[in-house]
Amino acid sequence: MGSRIHMENLSRRGNNWVYLLSVVSDNLGSSLMTFVLPLIVLDLTGSGIHLSIISSFETLPFLLLGLPFGAIVDRCDVRKVLIRSDAIRFGGYALLAAVLSARSNATVTLIAIYLVTLVIGCTNVFSSVSEMTFISYFVSRSDYSKMNSIVYGIQYTAGLLIPLAGGALYSVVPMGLLALICAACFLLSAGAILLMRVGSSKGAGGLRGPVPAAVRTVIGDTRQGLSYLKTRRVVLYPLVLAALFNVLTGNFQNDSLVIMRKSLSFTSGQVGLVMSVTAMGALAGTFIVNLLNRSFKFETVLIANFLVQMCFRLLFVAFGNIFAVAATLFVVDLCQSVLNIIIITNRQNLVETRYL
Repeated sequence: MGSRIHMENLSRRGNNWVYLLSVVSDNLGSSLMTFVLPLIVLDLTGSGIHLSIISSFETLPFLLLGLPFGAIVDRCDVRKVLIRSDAIRFGGYALLAAVLSARSNATVTLIAIYLVTLVIGCTNVFSSVSEMTFISYFVSRSDYSKMNSIVYGIQYTAGLLIPLAGGALYSVVPMGLLALICAACFLLSAGAILLMRVGSSKGAGGLRGPVPAAVRTVIGDTRQGLSYLKTRRVVLYPLVLAALFNVLTGNFQNDSLVIMRKSLSFTSGQVGLVMSVTAMGALAGTFIVNLLNRSFKFETVLIANFLVQMCFRLLFVAFGNIFAVAATLFVVDLCQSVLNIIIITNRQNLVETRYL
């Protein structure tokens, strides 16, 4: 009963509704582009190599820039960072829409995709770090978990529905229009955050002053964070293991798309159906993770997760029909969802709030 009252209070607050509108529009745009862009690149080039390059542009910024960008965000107005991040993504996808609509040659289009993906990949680092911090400025600590659950639910629901819609639209709607729809989603997201009634969300200290001094501040903050992490090996080792596992399996999604599109000759609608089913696996993972955490130790769930994922990723290449492919990827995404959540939960339980 008490939980229901808390959730009702949470849902009545205007800021929360406006923020969730931003989350919905952001995830709609991200999910649509995540589905459409690989198909555009694959149909444009016929090569999985370009998909790998695009993926590296999306993921390398987190690896290379995550630490310094996190230190920068700690000293910036988080609300402004989110608005400007959405504005950059709007501009990037609007530019891509113009290039696709102009029916430029394949080389020009591919260069535009590379540039837009790289810029937005760097922007996503700022946005992702800021989102984790921003909630604390308008949601009480007792409601963190509820708001985070809603946000993750929106993310996985978008991942479930958008591939179905995108698969149907891809063959009948111009690619430029699809990119423009993505751009409009980020414009709506920025507008929603702009409407929120939130006081200053700026971290202590700021980064004003000469550039060398600001750089030294960021380096100092980063070193402090790394030094702290070294003392928390129960957090550090699982993070390293998860990172290595993600590096080794990082191209799996691209490889599976190439196999479905080229080897198995799946239509865009069939690809959308498979991706929707895999998103259902991710959503299912959010429901079973609490049961796993109550029943088993963190280390047991972590190792078992790695083993199950490896087995089903290997099984994927053995199947040729859509139902077996979808079922295999359902389990893979379920395990990946559980892995993400247990890593985050372990960190939250063992790390002081100011170092999160």
